[in-house]
This record gives sequence, C-alpha cells and structure tokens, in this order.
Amino acid sequence: MAESGERELGRSWSAAVLSARPGEGTTLVATAAAALIDAETGPKGQNVILMDADLATAGLSRLLRAWRATGTGDEYGAGPAACDGRGLVGYALDRRTDLRDRSVQERLQDLRSPDGRTGDMALLALDGPGLSALAGLAGLPRILACAAQRLAELAGCLLVDCGSGWNERTRAVCESVDFVFVVGRAGDRTHPDTRRLAGRLEESGLLPKTIGHIANRPENVENRHGPQSAGGPRAVEDTLPLRTVIDLPYDPRAAQALARGSLSGPGSAFETALRRGMDALEPDLFRTGFDIY
Repeated sequence: MAESGERELGRSWSAAVLSARPGEGTTLVATAAAALIDAETGPKGQNVILMDADLATAGLSRLLRAWRATGTGDEYGAGPAACDGRGLVGYALDRRTDLRDRSVQERLQDLRSPDGRTGDMALLALDGPGLSALAGLAGLPRILACAAQRLAELAGCLLVDCGSGWNERTRAVCESVDFVFVVGRAGDRTHPDTRRLAGRLEESGLLPKTIGHIANRPENVENRHGPQSAGGPRAVEDTLPLRTVIDLPYDPRAAQALARGSLSGPGSAFETALRRGMDALEPDLFRTGFDIY
C-alpha cells in the first residue's frame, strides 16, 4: 500500500484486467472503474485511457460505443484514424512505420458520457476493418505490449481489458503494466480454471504484481455452482495465492447504464462497492490518482 499523505497529481498507474473464463465481467469492471476514476479525478487534470486487448469479443469497444465522441481528440492528438474505428487494428497493421517509432496516440478516440460526468477518457478500440487479420499477425504480443507501454506514458491511469483465458498476448500485456486484477464469479476463486490462471501468472513471474481477485456477481445467485458445503464436491483447500480484494454485488443497472453511456449514480450498489474497494486499496485514489504497493 502507499504511504499516507497526498502525492503529486497525475502519477501514472496501469493495470490489466483479466479472467479465467468468458462472461466473468472484465469489461464491466474495467469500464466502471475508469468512469468512476475519471468522474472524480478528471476535473483535477488526471486523464484515463482504456485499451481493448480482448481479441475474442472486443467487449470494451462494443460497450463503449455510446461514449465515443465524434471529435478529433485534441487532448491526445488523435486524428482521423481514431474516428474511423481503426484504433488498435490500425496501430498493429501499420506497415509504414517501424514499431519503435509508431504512434499510438493518433489512434485514440475520446470518450464522453452523455450525462457529462466523465470527459477526460480515451479508448484504444479494437474494431473496424482488419480486425480478423490480427489473430494470425506475427509479433502481435510484442505489438500489444508496446501499445500498452506507450499508453501508460500518456495516461494518468491506464486500464487494459484482456478478456478471458491465458495466452502470449495476455502475458505480454500483463508484463507491460504495473498491476493485474483477476475478475471472477463470487465463490469461484478456488475453481480449477481460476487456479490454472493463477498458476500461469505464477509461472510467468507475475504474481507479485497481481493485486488479487475481484468477486463479481453478474447474476442474482450465490454462484453458478451452488453453495459450497464442508463435505461436498466444492470443498477445496484454499491454497490459492489470490485473495479477494473487492466483492461486487449483483446490480443489473450498472451494466445497463454503462451501455447507455453513463454511470448509474450514488444509488448503484455495484459502483458503490467498486469505489469503496478501490479506495480501500489506495486511500488517495480519488484525490491524486493511483499508487498501489
């Protein structure tokens, strides 16, 4: 944890958000966290950038369609490439410029919430012509890592949605950011899939930067496997090196509001729990930006 006392505004912080399986809520958590941070620190001069690195679903790019501004993104120097949806695709397939000299800044698209609560966010989207060409692109893990590193230099806060599963692309992104969060259903922290993901993080030397498990309840049930019992098949010895750091309640309004382009507001149980959990990890988070140790 950080030392007490306010730090210099804008101290950069970057994190990857991933899960063991599809549908666990990485996109929802990344988007809500970014919007909450921007709503409070944006007016103080802290910018927030989101990066969609989920080639399987491009969920972040789809969810944020209602947020995308039509302007050119003067704050980030974004140009036409950002407005025609070629963000990460355009960056990855740019053969005119060597990767060392390639600009990711011009690929960003400004995000504006219609309710006016957020206005200092940008997105490196994953959509548009050429998306299908990325899967087999040679050197893609290195390209994603470079994009994440460049974005971290631009942003006060960078959140990368890696989606589900583990592969070389996800590993490259995780190695390029400061911290990693694993999102999963409540009660699934010791599930075999989550344990395998934790094992991959450990094998890759990434556990020290993995903050922990965010327990998400996307359905109004205790968990999809049913309650655990002392003698039942779900009784698993908890030796997982991932502790639950945030417990998010079931709140369907949160996803619905974000899809419409806004936060739910103070009445949202999901957003309240997420903000409190993030604030508990770092007391200065909503005053001067991130710094977790």
